[in-house]
Amino acid sequence: MTPPRSLLIPLVALVSACASSYRVVQVPQYGADLYPQSQTRSGITVAIDEMKTTERVERLFGADLIREGILPVNVVVSNFGKQRMVLKPSDILLHQGKDVIDPIPVELVMATAKRQKTFLRSGTEAEVEKYFKESTFKETTLFPNETYRGVMFFAVPPQKKTADRFFTSWSVYRDGGPKVRVGVTNLDSGERVLFAPFAIRMPESSGSFSF
Repeated sequence: MTPPRSLLIPLVALVSACASSYRVVQVPQYGADLYPQSQTRSGITVAIDEMKTTERVERLFGADLIREGILPVNVVVSNFGKQRMVLKPSDILLHQGKDVIDPIPVELVMATAKRQKTFLRSGTEAEVEKYFKESTFKETTLFPNETYRGVMFFAVPPQKKTADRFFTSWSVYRDGGPKVRVGVTNLDSGERVLFAPFAIRMPESSGSFSF
């Protein structure tokens, strides 16, 4: 039986009132040479910016991804040379010692972010998906005097447990921590240029990513 028209209007109003908002601040558009962690070779500058604080991640992506065990890493490449360079997500490697940490597909990151909201309208959900996809690092050709930036999402590796759960030890050195390697390819000559290592600091506290 079709509900009376008089009941449909309050129902629509109730659903609209329960809808969650989704607010983000776009990832800053800095050149690669401005970042604290940057390297320059053959006229190309690469920078790595790990987003390890809950407040910053929530501001840029609208959700507490750190709590879900997800670390966003912003990769910025500036071409100050005369060559054309090819950039690929598969040329960005995060590793800890000999262990490779694979990136998380953006579809899983989006699903995780949306789960933190009570209810998203279809239009809002579409805008969230568009924002994440536009922010993610993609394969591209970088021409002279151009800068490209994109975010890779990685699962935070589990912290090593000590024999005593009441004892915690931190190292003052970063040598044993996670590192990023970035490769770029000259489109004309095929020459590869490697930028490494970039030391990465993991969040002090985070959840464990699962899907």
